[in-house]
Amino acid sequence: MRILFIAPRIPYPPLDRENCRPYHAIRFLSLRHDVDLVTFGGGGSEWDARRHLRRFCPRVQILPLDGKNVAPATTRHIFSTQPLAVQRYGSRDLMERLAAVNETQRYDLVYIYSAAMAPYGRAFPVTPKILDLVEVTSLRWIDYAARRNFPASTMFKREGNRLLHLERAAVDDFQRVLLASETEADVLRGLVSNARRVASLKTPAPPHAPLIRRPSGVPTILIAGHLDHHPNRDAALHFMQNVFPRIRAHYPDAVLRIAGRNPPDEVRTAALEPGVFLDDQPKDLRALYGAAWVSVVPHRVSRGVRNEILESLTFGVPTVVSRAAFVGIDAVPGTDLMLADDDAEMARMIEDLFADPQARERLGFRARRAMLNNYSHWSIALRLEELVEATVRENLLSNSELDRAQKS
Repeated sequence: MRILFIAPRIPYPPLDRENCRPYHAIRFLSLRHDVDLVTFGGGGSEWDARRHLRRFCPRVQILPLDGKNVAPATTRHIFSTQPLAVQRYGSRDLMERLAAVNETQRYDLVYIYSAAMAPYGRAFPVTPKILDLVEVTSLRWIDYAARRNFPASTMFKREGNRLLHLERAAVDDFQRVLLASETEADVLRGLVSNARRVASLKTPAPPHAPLIRRPSGVPTILIAGHLDHHPNRDAALHFMQNVFPRIRAHYPDAVLRIAGRNPPDEVRTAALEPGVFLDDQPKDLRALYGAAWVSVVPHRVSRGVRNEILESLTFGVPTVVSRAAFVGIDAVPGTDLMLADDDAEMARMIEDLFADPQARERLGFRARRAMLNNYSHWSIALRLEELVEATVRENLLSNSELDRAQKS
């Protein structure tokens, strides 16, 4: 089949957790199909990305993005009916190009990654389409609204409602809507009437994890995640202020390493405390995971599969997660990772792991085994192929039934 893959950002390099899912989706699809890629790019990384992605895609088209940055408080957003991400990646030029492509070329399937690109599905009214939402983002914004004061609460709730409208409409407009876990898929099924079109597809485990770790000489905790993302920023701040001081009281030499791009001033200020080190330009997380005694994912917003957990487990790092963060993860608490219900329990679990090297080794081994068993690339590739074939087959049957109805 010929497949057109549309993504908001260049899905490269694959080591970046934001690129892991679309990169491997393209790689899996290219095993049996001819895949063309259309995406936005900028910042001078296009040449290396294009050269690498052409291993999977004969045609790679990277369009410039005009650099517009839409914030919730801007007039442009307040008077718009579209979500922030849709405004950010909205391009009349791309829509016209895709409409022209639909008239001149024949694709058997259009695969669109992320809600931000969902409107571009309108350029292909007849072609079967798949939308990979990854998670039900609307409910996360509504959760943000509940945690904020006016006027931020009003803006966040408005954004959540706009996204919810988009997600519901997508189930009608696309033959398949994919989520990163069965838990997230069930959430969306509960919000729409045509639940049969909603399916789950796991995110593959990062394939680059080293088999041998070299832990630091001092007790080291790692928090990894882009710090311009609200759940990551909130989690890092909360851990620094409410959990790490408890641990330092018993382990004065304990170190907290926070690795994430674009930290705001509040994170930089909190990271000035003793024992805290902030890496705002992490080049390769493998060294940081390899040195960590414990990785922690202390998120307080309970939405979506946390890629930080998948990454940490794949690296074989003993991992402690909050109850809110443990959503849609195919792992066993107490065996593959540790699950904490509150700050005190999280601190106690980390201290217990500090005190028992053998427990850390067992937990790390089981974590990696769980990822290899439950998130293997071949199993996810086969699942994706099943979804693609089912989508195209159902579209053909639907069109055949429509032709028969019109003839009769």
